[in-house]
Amino acid sequence: MLVFAVALVLAGPAFAAPPKPVADALAQISTSGGKLASGWRYLQTITGTQQSEKLAYDASLPDGRRWTVLSVNGKKPSPEKARELAGQAKQAHGKGQSGSLEMGVDSWLSASHYRLVDSSGDRLVYQIEPRPGAHADAAASSMLKHLSGQFVVAKDDHRPLSLTLDNFESFSPRFGVEIKSFQLKIHFTRLPAGSRPVVAQEVSTEARGKVFWIKTFDAKTKVVLSNFAPVGATRVAPAAATR
Repeated sequence: MLVFAVALVLAGPAFAAPPKPVADALAQISTSGGKLASGWRYLQTITGTQQSEKLAYDASLPDGRRWTVLSVNGKKPSPEKARELAGQAKQAHGKGQSGSLEMGVDSWLSASHYRLVDSSGDRLVYQIEPRPGAHADAAASSMLKHLSGQFVVAKDDHRPLSLTLDNFESFSPRFGVEIKSFQLKIHFTRLPAGSRPVVAQEVSTEARGKVFWIKTFDAKTKVVLSNFAPVGATRVAPAAATR
């Protein structure tokens, strides 16, 4: 469910320009994906309902060796399992998932409608009415119709702070599956060194529902990135970021 949910950010051209603070925030995310992928080391911890994984990413290594699986459920994985998970991480990274989310002008976020609901303090809070772009696939378009949420942007430099999406009614993403409750949360961070990319430091999803109207499920997944260091650094440094 996390893969499907985060993949929503990859669909469709813009229909109308979002408010300038939102456009600035999306532009920062869009330009940061390549910077993170090509210039940083970091750890990625995935905690799911049935399994936890810890991986290391190192942009200084050749493309096929950048992901290393450190542990699965707290234990060192077999070579076969390590290769499988490293391949999955490489594929997800290439699709813009993990910390390098691609949310540029071709994203549904740029096509959505934004309404400013709170400008107090140092944050701008926008209510989102998701609108799929013309090239969104059927599954993404169907899912977006049942979601709403908030996008929070820093008032001073328009950096993205968080994105939350929730369903306001039950929906069926595919035959035989009914989603009763769904939530996607993303917390963004601007790294303080190097090219200073904006990354999705924590991404979590939760989905509850039924399969073929009989079997219930409650799936939770959280992806956390940490220990960021520019490729030129001699070792992975503790995360130090601006929220």
